[in-house]
Amino acid sequence: MKTKYEPDFFAVFQGNLFSASPRKGYVKLITKSKRIVKKYEFLEEDDAYYKLVSPYELTEYYYQHFKAKYQGKEVCIWRGNDRYVDIGASSDFSADDLESLGFIQVEKYVFEKTVLTSELTDILVIKKDKLKEAKKEFDEYQKQK
Repeated sequence: MKTKYEPDFFAVFQGNLFSASPRKGYVKLITKSKRIVKKYEFLEEDDAYYKLVSPYELTEYYYQHFKAKYQGKEVCIWRGNDRYVDIGASSDFSADDLESLGFIQVEKYVFEKTVLTSELTDILVIKKDKLKEAKKEFDEYQKQK
């Protein structure tokens, strides 16, 4: 189950916002809404429904993630809710900062910590437009068929 602050793809199809993901040149729209399923002829998969569409049918397609400030320095929010979030340290943090603030190394050069959401300031939603890139991938995929 996705959390409030988990990075994800989104798409706007015929005025409706969907969770989305790239699929071999197409964009996979995902919903649990029975009303949407009937209206747009979605197919069933596990406990949700999906529809593959051309990126040319979308008005928006983007990747969304979150950034914030922790102790005055920039962090990435990896996942979380209104109470707790998992954050990743940026290059703003020195080795001493990481140690004194209790970050744990989870991979080479990757440091993580769980904090109260209330300890963060300046939470920002970052949206990276993917529509142009998706259209290019779709065109290339169609040439290969």
